[in-house]
Amino acid sequence: MKEKLVYIRAKSDQVPPLQKRLVRVLFVFMLGALLGFLAKFTDGTVVGQMGTYLGFWIVVTSIIAVRSRSPKAAALHTFIFLLAMLLVYYFYSMVLFGFFPMNHFIAWGGIALLSPVGGYAVWYAKGNGWIAALCAALPISVLLVEGYSFFYTFGIPQGFDIISAVLLFFLLPANHFQRLRMLPIVIVLFFLMERIGVLYY
Repeated sequence: MKEKLVYIRAKSDQVPPLQKRLVRVLFVFMLGALLGFLAKFTDGTVVGQMGTYLGFWIVVTSIIAVRSRSPKAAALHTFIFLLAMLLVYYFYSMVLFGFFPMNHFIAWGGIALLSPVGGYAVWYAKGNGWIAALCAALPISVLLVEGYSFFYTFGIPQGFDIISAVLLFFLLPANHFQRLRMLPIVIVLFFLMERIGVLYY
């Protein structure tokens, strides 16, 4: 199994010192905390609306994952990022407004708990082969499902999702050939997710 994964994308043999790895984790935590604060601070504005949808968090965590040193680091970084975002966002609500939406916290908490799996998979999006193409297609397909209504509602958050999908289309795959591999997978996943109504869950 490990040999097959290495064939898709090999991680670097150089292991950074523990101090450098801790600095990276701290940076990811601080980034999540900052964006969580900004998402709540701008609540009610156009910018704040984007923070209430999955799209913004998908594109940021995907970039964090694919730029991590290894799939395990990607899993850790995505979890730390979303955990920091959640803690600051809901702590802000509770302290300043005396409001703690438990249902929303549990839903987003569930996403954060599952994020290491997504981060681990998306790290391989920068690799080669059909599995790498699938790993790259997953976040892009979710963005398209959430954002395709832009074409008849012209909603800004949905427009952001479409732009983010295009951005990841160029950032995640390793080369043009991988993008060609990814296209049919994105189309199939888009229709499957839309048909099943994945985002409604």
